[in-house]
Amino acid sequence: KPAGAGFYPEDLTKEELERWIGAHAEQADALRSDFTVIRRDGAGLVAVPYSEAYREPLARAAAHLRAAAAKSDNASLVRFLESRAAAFESNDYVERDMAWMDLDASLEPTIGPYETYEDGLFGYKASFEAYAAVALPAESAALARYKQRLPWLERNLPIPDEHKNFKRGTESPIRVVDVVFAAGDANSGVKAIAYNLPNLEKVREAKGSKKVMMRNVIRAKYDAMLVPIAQRVLAVEDAARVSFDAFFEEVLHHELSHGLGPGSIVKNGKTTEVRNELQELYSTLEEAKSDVMGVYNILALIRAGEIPKELRASLDPTYVAGLFRSARFGVHEAHGQGVIAQFNYLIERGALALDADGRYRTVPEKFEGGLRDLLHDILMLQANGDYAGTKAFLGRYGQPSKEMLAAIDRLADLP
Repeated sequence: KPAGAGFYPEDLTKEELERWIGAHAEQADALRSDFTVIRRDGAGLVAVPYSEAYREPLARAAAHLRAAAAKSDNASLVRFLESRAAAFESNDYVERDMAWMDLDASLEPTIGPYETYEDGLFGYKASFEAYAAVALPAESAALARYKQRLPWLERNLPIPDEHKNFKRGTESPIRVVDVVFAAGDANSGVKAIAYNLPNLEKVREAKGSKKVMMRNVIRAKYDAMLVPIAQRVLAVEDAARVSFDAFFEEVLHHELSHGLGPGSIVKNGKTTEVRNELQELYSTLEEAKSDVMGVYNILALIRAGEIPKELRASLDPTYVAGLFRSARFGVHEAHGQGVIAQFNYLIERGALALDADGRYRTVPEKFEGGLRDLLHDILMLQANGDYAGTKAFLGRYGQPSKEMLAAIDRLADLP
């Protein structure tokens, strides 16, 4: 598959696109948009909106969404379905994503172009995905308290205040669901267990972002993957401390962490976004940030008395078992390479140790400090929009050791 995944001409290089943008600044926003494909036009390049490039399939999808809206008596669901149909025709997703965030219904549908992982050339272009899920309101209500703590968690990040992001909206609903259908990007390759959307910084600054936890998928992956992984790669006493409650909290706080930290930044006197500066490296670093920040924030909430202190004993080994689960996504997939970088950094800091039998153990007296230092380093790369620094960081830490590969090989028969 080409690095540009069909979003760009196959022979287009990064250097050519950057040269074209440099000479045609008036086209920069359209060419870098999440919702355009780039095509050649004679000797030049043009951005074609998704609404034009995919007119026929989007028209069919819009018709189905309007038909579904006609059958619903839930005002928020009707508004979302109709506005999403309109977005497929107009290519304007900002207001329509706000309608998705306001959705309050027994069904929790998600449909549209969202994640940019498939774009291996720049990380700009969003792929279409769809979920249909059943909302679990009681479980969602139990987690609602966390969204009130987001400003406090932002203030607690281990970076200078000038790099903290207090501009984002704080509505940030949390939904727990049982998913019954997935399609498009949501059903390709490794299946997600949760997601945090939308990714548009304009929407995040206005309202925040919605976190959707797929309870049935989380439970299935814990039982079928995380527990057996822990039993094979962790020291016996660490494996015994892995728990579902810690896994669920880590998944939740990973998603919450996507809405924290640098987003819109100033570089060389110009306002820009982290994702635009880090380009194809953004997803890898952002996934690593959210893994580490999730555990860092849980530790802070335990100290604040908002999460039971009994969870502390299972937090570290559950996180490490989760690293091995995610490393199996592949070292070149965004989350996989980011996981290896976390693992190697913690090994270097002495927070993880390898036993003679090839199993890994956590080092409690060094673990929390190692996480804090790792989070600081990642956040500063983002805050500075430092592409070269991020490339060097991933070059240093993003390759698996032979010992880690041997441990991963022991998991080959697991789903």
